[in-house]
Amino acid sequence: MNRENTLFAIVGLLFGYAVAFSLVVYLNQGQTAPRVTPPGGQQQAGENLPMNAVKDQQKLKSEAEAAAQKARQESENFDSQIAAANASVGVEDYEGAIDFLTRANKLRPDDYETLLMLGRANFEAQRFEVAGRWYADALKRKPEDLDARSELALTYFLRTPPDVNRAVAEFNTALARDPGHEVTLHNLTLMYIETGKISEAEATFARLEKASPDSDRLPRLRERLKEARVKPPTASTAPGSTSAGQKKTPTD
Repeated sequence: MNRENTLFAIVGLLFGYAVAFSLVVYLNQGQTAPRVTPPGGQQQAGENLPMNAVKDQQKLKSEAEAAAQKARQESENFDSQIAAANASVGVEDYEGAIDFLTRANKLRPDDYETLLMLGRANFEAQRFEVAGRWYADALKRKPEDLDARSELALTYFLRTPPDVNRAVAEFNTALARDPGHEVTLHNLTLMYIETGKISEAEATFARLEKASPDSDRLPRLRERLKEARVKPPTASTAPGSTSAGQKKTPTD
């Protein structure tokens, strides 16, 4: 398993989104791991958790603290910074992960996986503009990474205000390289649904069905598209919008 997959194994490379964009967008690399903290809320250690889950949580926290201490002691050790970032993600400490990944990037500025992980960690921290810059830097080195291109597109969509045109442009850049790219077609369909462009969503979904007829994500997306035909998104649920005084919070 490479460093990239190790770092994001806990979150399964599936991003939690703001309340305004509550659908799960997926990447190819894995499935979502159960989260200890419920979407949009905080939970105290041990509250309504099975005993084994509490023990696992405590173990992850202990491992993260040890890895962080080692990384600080070995400030010039690239692998120690990556290990600490890995452990920080394990306890959903994305700010900590960003710190150690930034140190790793200073040690190896051209390391592609570190650049990509910085994009993903900032994405989880809802720093979408910052995440976009890291993705763009990574893609300069590996423009053929279509998953990363799809993720970059999402950073434009989830900004406040959203830049839908730029997001579509990045999705189309990925599809120009691979017209059947499953991740891009899935995420583009969701984006069209969320922006109320139902005819475009239907056309993109049809391409996805043809390209990946056995995808286990098709039923959920099909149901969401069916719901959108009946009740398309309103201005209050458009990406980037929130109710008065309401902050964006992660959700699965």
